[in-house]
Amino acid sequence: MTRMILILSVVLGLAACGEPDAPKGRPKASPPPTPLSVAKAPAAPAGPGVAMPALVEPGLQQAAGVSQLELLPRLNAKVFSVSGGDPALNGLVTYFGLFAGADEGWRVYPIGDFNEWRVVESAPGKVVLAVRQDAASEDGSVKNSPRFIHVSFDNTGDAPPDAISVASSD
Repeated sequence: MTRMILILSVVLGLAACGEPDAPKGRPKASPPPTPLSVAKAPAAPAGPGVAMPALVEPGLQQAAGVSQLELLPRLNAKVFSVSGGDPALNGLVTYFGLFAGADEGWRVYPIGDFNEWRVVESAPGKVVLAVRQDAASEDGSVKNSPRFIHVSFDNTGDAPPDAISVASSD
């Protein structure tokens, strides 16, 4: 019995010593890159920094408020939120956008104010979000309401519609 345990220990020890060779004719897969293996920042800059003045374009103030964005390139659409209101109660003012072309840009439709959201389904004419919308109850506590928001829109015309349909379900 002792001899069998010793042989088993030697076999397991040898198996743990090294990686088996990759099969001939097939290259060994390299590990996926990590931030440090992609580019490791040098310890000091190579020269003096370049002064970058603050920009005063009004559109950037609104863009800086975007706190969450989900691009839906197959639909020429996006769902995005700007921070606003009470961050403890539905601080994400959320919108749905459809691209109307280079001349008009985006048509933007309000969806609602949520505490958090994520896109769970997208298909032509339809986007579904899982949301958490909170409300203050009569006693002052916060009531959590998870549900789904269904966004429906007509995507058959040359331009986005003037309105979309927004419905909810539990």
